[in-house]
Amino acid sequence: MSARDDGDGASATRDDGVSGVVDDPAVPAGGATLAYVVPRVPLGSMDPASFADTFLARRAPVILVDAERACVPTFTLESLAASASEDVRVPLDRTGATERERSLRDFARDGADGSYLRNLHVEDYFPDVAKSLRLPREFGENLLADETRAPFVPRRWRRWFELFACRARRCPGFPFLHRDACCVHAASFQIQGRKRFTLFAPSDGAHVYASLTGNRSSIEDVDAPNVFEKYPNFKRARRLTVDVEAGEILVVPSNWWHTARPLPSREASNDDGDDMCVSIAASFVDESVYDAFVDAHAEFRAMQSLVKAGAATMT
Repeated sequence: MSARDDGDGASATRDDGVSGVVDDPAVPAGGATLAYVVPRVPLGSMDPASFADTFLARRAPVILVDAERACVPTFTLESLAASASEDVRVPLDRTGATERERSLRDFARDGADGSYLRNLHVEDYFPDVAKSLRLPREFGENLLADETRAPFVPRRWRRWFELFACRARRCPGFPFLHRDACCVHAASFQIQGRKRFTLFAPSDGAHVYASLTGNRSSIEDVDAPNVFEKYPNFKRARRLTVDVEAGEILVVPSNWWHTARPLPSREASNDDGDDMCVSIAASFVDESVYDAFVDAHAEFRAMQSLVKAGAATMT
């Protein structure tokens, strides 16, 4: 698991190629911001080569608008639960101190008081849905799926789709700031409701209080009132905020730090507690990050061996 910025490391000017923004010695009290407007591009309007050159190779976030829902599924959590058997149980607040299981139908009905159904591999629970999922043509060939280019990748990595769902007015969102392991690109398919992402460029890794493994921040809540008191250098990290609507796909390029929280539906009333937010997260690798992925995955496998031997941890 790589702790490097792999080609996008911090420099004297911190120019990420997406904005031309450089360090400002007078950082605002509310923290720095990144002067980059995430473009919305209609799905099908760019060929893979142009998309890679414009966004992936430059590590520039972008939103694909899927007006025809050709890639973004149209199911709701309620319809998914109704199609599943009554005994299907799902983990809530996964990997957290309060992790537990609950009936999918019960969760879809009441949201379990703010619990978060997250990081649920779609193939494990909903194989029929998993078969229908596909990456946009714009992404080009996903090298994770090529056994000759990525021979040691676990099978589930080759089609990585994870389900996230919660009631927007009850759930605080993803529990920590992170970047995806092994330099992969990430994509979030917004299926139902809305979600707000907070992003930080790879070159701001020095300001987000990364863990020893380099892929998770110690900052649990980037919007906490005392976050700059507790993490003073975080004020220099340039924040990029973007809202993703149903039928849109946010592409988070390799090594971008990100976290997200659900937003209430525009149609919901202020006292509506049943405002479901559903998305599917995908990971992929293209030629622009292939070499970095190979190196990072080798480190990841080495770390796994050390963990298995009891000589290290993955935190």
